[in-house]
Amino acid sequence: MKIEEALTTALAFERKVQAHYAEAAEAAREDAAREFFGLMAREEGRHVEYLEHKLEQWRSQGVLGPAQIATAIPQKGWMEEGERKMEGRARAGDRAYGFAHLETALHLEEEVSAHYRTLVEAVDHPEAKALFRRFLEIEDGHTALVRAELDYLTGTGHFLGVREFTLD
Repeated sequence: MKIEEALTTALAFERKVQAHYAEAAEAAREDAAREFFGLMAREEGRHVEYLEHKLEQWRSQGVLGPAQIATAIPQKGWMEEGERKMEGRARAGDRAYGFAHLETALHLEEEVSAHYRTLVEAVDHPEAKALFRRFLEIEDGHTALVRAELDYLTGTGHFLGVREFTLD
């Protein structure tokens, strides 16, 4: 796959996810949900800006340079802090938290991760491979974070997709 095509498709995915989080933040009625979705929208917005910069750099100079994208999430202890804030709040039946938006976000994050996984395999350019590998790490972290939020809200006994307890 050509580098410009890879960057363009990555940008399309990032814009789609960013738009979803921005919409979810605006629609959220609970402060915790608005804060979570807003944080995710800003994070994805930084990804869009970074990829736009890399695309312009590629088009004008024919180089990408090292992958130096940072992430605000997940940071050590961030999920524990989120759990503490959520304690005693929304459950799956409480649509104020934005449960449907979380389900959609999980689907989108899984889709973006799968796309970056494909890009890592599809490009031969070492800098592009490193760039997409870094984005894959970040998006896999986003997927885990959204899954943890859903697991907490549903109270199904799963955390990050792993059964924590059973009633059997």
